[in-house]
Amino acid sequence: MFEQRKFKVLHLTLAPATNLLRSILLAALLLYLPACGFHLRGHTSLPAELESIQLLAEDLDARQRALLSRQLQQAGASLQVADNPEQVQLRVSLGPLASRHLAAAAGSGKIIVRLSRQLTYRLGKAGAEPLIETTTLLQQLDLELDDNNLLDSDERIRRAGESLDRALIEQLIFGLKRL
Repeated sequence: MFEQRKFKVLHLTLAPATNLLRSILLAALLLYLPACGFHLRGHTSLPAELESIQLLAEDLDARQRALLSRQLQQAGASLQVADNPEQVQLRVSLGPLASRHLAAAAGSGKIIVRLSRQLTYRLGKAGAEPLIETTTLLQQLDLELDDNNLLDSDERIRRAGESLDRALIEQLIFGLKRL
């Protein structure tokens, strides 16, 4: 019985010190995270000169254009359609590169295909020095496909292409935020 009381007294005297230590540790962590460059996703926005952008999407299909527009707006840009020479223009081209067969298993009908996509962009005002020279981003993805099930293979290739498109557009937005 005496042992239990002694433990409770010791626990009560250590509780304020433990709370103080936790508070100091939490404060140090909160000060360290921004100092090391960590930022929560979605809390950064585009620089002020990119708040109003004219999007010139040369060969994007409707889905790709909608995805790019949505990502730009989420980053803080308002998209303009008027042809204003003082307005910043973002010229974007997104398309597939030739796919490559990396390996094939003769007996099972399995093949490994490398899909590649390329996004090229340029940022600047019409007739002025560009803010960003023409830049090309590349993404690749290796897929294992079943040559015996062409419908499933076509669907997997389509989904993988959409995934590559999203990754490239996110990479573009990330680059614009870092200006």
